[in-house]
Amino acid sequence: MSHHPISPCHDEDHGAGIHAIDASVRLPVLVLFGNAVHWLVVASLLAFVLSVKLIAPGFLGGISFLTYGRLAPMARDLFLYGWASQAALAAGIWLMARLCGRPVARGLAGTLHTTLLIGSTVLWNLAILLGTLAIFAGYGTGTEWLEYPGWASAMLLLSFLLIGIWAVLQFDRRVDARAEVAQWFLVAGFCCFPWVYGTANLLLVWKPVQASAQGPIQSWYCGSLLVLWLLPVALAAGYALLPRLLGRHLNRRNLAALGFWTLLFLGGWNGMERLIGGPIPAWMTAAGVVAGVLLLVPITIIVINLLGTSPDSKMTEVGEQGVVLAFLKNGLYALIVAGLLGALCALPGVSGTLRFTAVSDARIQIWILGAISFPLFGVLYACLPPLLGRDCWCRTLSARHLWLTFSGLWLLVSLMILGGLFTGLALSDPTVSFLNITSYSYPFHVLECAAQLLLLAAAVILGLNLSRALAWDYLTKNPRK
Repeated sequence: MSHHPISPCHDEDHGAGIHAIDASVRLPVLVLFGNAVHWLVVASLLAFVLSVKLIAPGFLGGISFLTYGRLAPMARDLFLYGWASQAALAAGIWLMARLCGRPVARGLAGTLHTTLLIGSTVLWNLAILLGTLAIFAGYGTGTEWLEYPGWASAMLLLSFLLIGIWAVLQFDRRVDARAEVAQWFLVAGFCCFPWVYGTANLLLVWKPVQASAQGPIQSWYCGSLLVLWLLPVALAAGYALLPRLLGRHLNRRNLAALGFWTLLFLGGWNGMERLIGGPIPAWMTAAGVVAGVLLLVPITIIVINLLGTSPDSKMTEVGEQGVVLAFLKNGLYALIVAGLLGALCALPGVSGTLRFTAVSDARIQIWILGAISFPLFGVLYACLPPLLGRDCWCRTLSARHLWLTFSGLWLLVSLMILGGLFTGLALSDPTVSFLNITSYSYPFHVLECAAQLLLLAAAVILGLNLSRALAWDYLTKNPRK
């Protein structure tokens, strides 16, 4: 595989420039991705323990601080902020630097920039560690997806601002006056996160508003975090990598602007359908239903742009390039499923049956572990060889990570959807007792435990593969005397 999947220049003599760009962001990207994979392993372990607790409630039951109510928000926040958001930061830094065609800086200015990015990374991970320990000790806020105490969320916001400001300034220094589609999504994501995260924390954690307004704000935050922050970075990976890896131009680029602005417009309303039937104005839920269905429009445009770039014949690439392409394309497939499932669950009739079942969890899983994580895995596999200057991945471990992640995710989502469908239909039948309903869902929980084990194994293999690459690089550059 070529070590230069993204070439910011159009001439042939740009190798030295690419090496300078990679060198300028090498340390921050490696630190961010390394910590993100570490938290992914921890989150996957907690998710597996939670799945065991569903079939054996007494598991670790004698330890008060390992209850389901504490482990669930810990795992959820680690997936969101420890893994997905931190990997998005790493991918965004590398992609932005490559697409802009300039190193971060040179000399003393470059050292200061690198120190700032590393300091922000340390602050981010310190906030995650302390916030997780606070939930562990019983000091979580109790607000879904915002369980970290106010001081921890303030640390996260500050560290992101230090990185996000750099990304926007780097975009302003780009070589080409015409911005690429991938750069649109990167700038949008880096600008939306502080707005979404800061507003939600201000109104729900730092200075909570009245209780009647908290439900809509929290639903808005959950939808916006996925669609306005994590998804744009994941889509930027597809727009930046797929055409270059395949050596083809973007399919129907003229549609990209429509997809971009439609996604931004609908993203802020996505999530309101969670409150159908709740004590909020009807227009809010109606807007959420419309946004949930219309979200299929930008998804369709994005799929036309990116999947239309791929050859019709079956991909035959092997090694690193095959793994990168497989993760990017499976991320698009997961996005299609997430959009269809979201549009279906946004319909009031369907929502009334499936809202309080495992289908809601399946939607979150397909978003975070599929539509978002798959492209981020692709960026990780694409960027590490040029950053380290060699072919660093173990292909056997890479292939196993790909197939374990793929099989574990789709098995988990399928079981959650089927189990949620059975549960929802049973809940709608007044002749079925709640005890019988729990017995119906038990076999699905057992199989979900197996799926979580596959995902845990995939995360461990990725961690071993990454550790092997970084350790080998360190040992060869620092031989023992």
